[in-house]
Amino acid sequence: MALNRRVYLVIFVVFLAALAAAGAYLRHRTVKAAGAANCDTPAPPPPTTTPPPKLPGFAVEPACGTGAETPEPAAPTKKTKK
Repeated sequence: MALNRRVYLVIFVVFLAALAAAGAYLRHRTVKAAGAANCDTPAPPPPTTTPPPKLPGFAVEPACGTGAETPEPAAPTKKTKK
């Protein structure tokens, strides 16, 4: 069965339309992924539903530099009059 030119033209146009649609989809997907990757602040972690387990003999100590300890006041300096 021989296909005439019109059938070949229709197949070619359908192929070009599918190729253009795939290119548009991939471009949209790339732009969407790049926008999500360039955000300044990441999403916060999900809240925990269960509290951490209580282990016998285990205590959490405050970390260094958390501000939990109160700093000693600096020694006052004498102001000189000019």
